Amino acid sequence: MMRFILVDRVLRLEPGREAVILKNITNSEDFFADHFPGRPIMPGCLILETCDQAARLLLVSGTELRRLPRLERFANGKFRHFVQPGDTLRVHVRIVSQAPERAEVSASVSVGDRTIAQASLAYRLVDPAGDPRSAQVCGRLGEFLGFLTRGPMDIA
Repeated sequence: MMRFILVDRVLRLEPGREAVILKNITNSEDFFADHFPGRPIMPGCLILETCDQAARLLLVSGTELRRLPRLERFANGKFRHFVQPGDTLRVHVRIVSQAPERAEVSASVSVGDRTIAQASLAYRLVDPAGDPRSAQVCGRLGEFLGFLTRGPMDIA
């Protein structure tokens, strides 16, 4: 189970290609209590986690819930600026390459016109059919994606 859900909204989703998601950073995020008192800054590992969550949603949508993405490698990470309460992260993830059992995704994070971070993420795509836990996780990712892509009129 994820402790932090770091995707608030899916702005654009092109299964098998790319996605753009938003995460609003509020002062009530519990990680700000310790990082850092008096000058809250979003931890870099959670910026990467936001990229990972966006990439997993993109990969699940492209495989029609038949493959569970498992992060294997993070590379070429660059952090350029701090993220603070009041910022809105815009995460653009794009599939660089994909095979039946592997995928590589590039991620770029921005606030307004400013690039905050960039990274490459490599995934192993696992068939969840033989593992009930993996099948459950894959299904929950699909439900989460469905919730995030609904418009306000769909919810009402």
